[in-house]
Amino acid sequence: MTKNTTFIKALCALTAAFTALCAAACGGSGEAAAPAQTASVTAADTAAADGETEYVDERFVGVDYGGREFRIQTSVDSTDATNANEFIEGSGEENGDVVNDTVYRRNLAVEEMLNVKLKFTHSDYTYSNADTEIRKLVMAGDDVYDLIINDCRSIIMLTDENIIYNVADVVNFDYDRDYWYSDTMNDLVLVPGHMYLLAGDYFMDVLKSCHCLYYNKKIDENRYGDPEHLDNMVLDGIWTYENATNVINENYVDLNGDGKAAEGDQFGLAGHDYWGNLIAFIGSAGITFVDRSGPEPVMDFNNERSVRFLEALNTLYHAPGTLVGIKESDDNNLGLRNLFGSGQALLVVYQRLGDLAKMRDFDIDIGPIPYPKLYESDKYYTSIHDTTEMGAIPNTCTDIDFVSTCIEVLCRETSKDVLPTYYNVALKVKYTTDEHAAQMIDLIHDNFGSSFVLAYDQVLGEFMLHSFADRVGENSTDFASKYDKGIEKSRKKMEAMIEAILAND
Repeated sequence: MTKNTTFIKALCALTAAFTALCAAACGGSGEAAAPAQTASVTAADTAAADGETEYVDERFVGVDYGGREFRIQTSVDSTDATNANEFIEGSGEENGDVVNDTVYRRNLAVEEMLNVKLKFTHSDYTYSNADTEIRKLVMAGDDVYDLIINDCRSIIMLTDENIIYNVADVVNFDYDRDYWYSDTMNDLVLVPGHMYLLAGDYFMDVLKSCHCLYYNKKIDENRYGDPEHLDNMVLDGIWTYENATNVINENYVDLNGDGKAAEGDQFGLAGHDYWGNLIAFIGSAGITFVDRSGPEPVMDFNNERSVRFLEALNTLYHAPGTLVGIKESDDNNLGLRNLFGSGQALLVVYQRLGDLAKMRDFDIDIGPIPYPKLYESDKYYTSIHDTTEMGAIPNTCTDIDFVSTCIEVLCRETSKDVLPTYYNVALKVKYTTDEHAAQMIDLIHDNFGSSFVLAYDQVLGEFMLHSFADRVGENSTDFASKYDKGIEKSRKKMEAMIEAILAND
C-alpha cells in the first residue's frame, strides 16, 4: 500500500475538529459541546483549506439506478478475531458510536449519489466452511448477490473454479487511487490478468485484522529510562530481529527468584504457541514466495533470505526472555492479552491493529509497533491474516458496470470519512499529542508484506507457512530439508491451479 497523503491531511483536519469541539466543551460557556460525531471533514475540504487542487471524481455524477438494490453478503463470523460488518453495514442506524454513525452516513450518501438501495444479508460462515458455502451459493446459478465479503483464503480456494469474477480489467475500478490497496491485490494475483480479490478502504477488515506488536511502555521506561525507547528503535531503522532478541532478553526478570523461567516472571515477549503466532512473523518477513519472472509463476523461496529468516526467528522464539505456551481462552486469546495487560511481558504477539480497542481497560500505557525486519536495509512489513476479509464479485454477475460503480463509490467515500474516523476515534490515535503512535500506525498501515503466503497457503498444500513454523516448533534451523520434502507437491498444486484458471478464460 502506498502512502496516502490526502488521507493524512484529512485525518489531521478531523483531529483538529475534535480538538475544537473539546475546547468548546471546556470554554466555560456552560453549554454542552456538540457530539463528536457531528464533525465531518472530507479530503476535499482539507485540500481546499491548503489551497491545493483536490482530485474530484466526476465519473459517476448524474448516475441514477432508479432505486435498484445493491446486494451485499456481509460476514458476521464470530469464530475469528475480526469481521468486516461493522464497517460494511454497521448497525443500520445512528446509535452515538462515532465510527458506526460515520458508516451509516456513508451508506446513506452512496445510496443518494447513485440512487441505489444497499441490501445487506448476513453470513456466519466459519473459516472451515466459507469456501463450501460460497461455492454452493454460486454453483446454484442464481444471481443473488452483487458482492460477497469473506475470508481471503476461502475466496482464493474458489478462484480456479469459475466461481469468482475476474476484476483485473474492470473499467470502473481505478486501482491507481489510494483507496485501493493495489500492491496487496497484485500480490494475490496468481496468473497475470486474473485478479479476483478486492482490497481497499471499503474492506476495512484488511486494516483492522493486520498484525502488529504491542509493547508495555512502563516496562520500556523502567529498563531504558524512556517509555518510547522501542518507538525510537523502529524510527531509527534498527528494529531488527537481532536487536529485538536482545531487547526481549534484556527485559526478562525472575520475579520469584527461583532461577526458573516460567509464567509469573516478567518476559520480554509472550505468545501462546508455535503455529498461529508465527503466521504474523512469516507474513511480515519480506520473503517473495513466488518467482514471477517467467511466462508462468513458480513457487520458489529456497534462498538466502529464507534461511537467514528462519535462523533469526528461531533464535528470537527460543530466546531466554521469550515465553511460549500461554493457554488461549475462547475469547480471542484473552489469556495471552490479560497476561500482557497485567505487566508480565514487554511485548505480546498475535494481536491485530483493531485489538487496541480491547486493551483500553488495561492500567498500562500501550504502544503499537511493526514486526521486526531482517536487515537494517529492509523496510518494515505488515502481515494480514488468512481470515482477513476481502471482497469478491460472484461469477453470476450480469451487470458488471452497475456492480463495479457501486463498489468504487463505496470505496472512495469510505476513504473520506470512515477510515479517518476509525483511526482517530476507535484507535485513539492523537496526531496532535502522540506523534509516535501516529508514525507507528502509519508504518503498519502503509507497508503490507506478502499477502500471498497467507491467502494461498492452504489451497497450495499448507507448505509455505509450515516450512518455517514447523522448524521453529522443533527448535531447528534446517530449512533446506523441510523445503525439499514439500516443494514438489506444492508446486504441482500450484500448476494445477494455474491450468484451471487459464482453462476458464
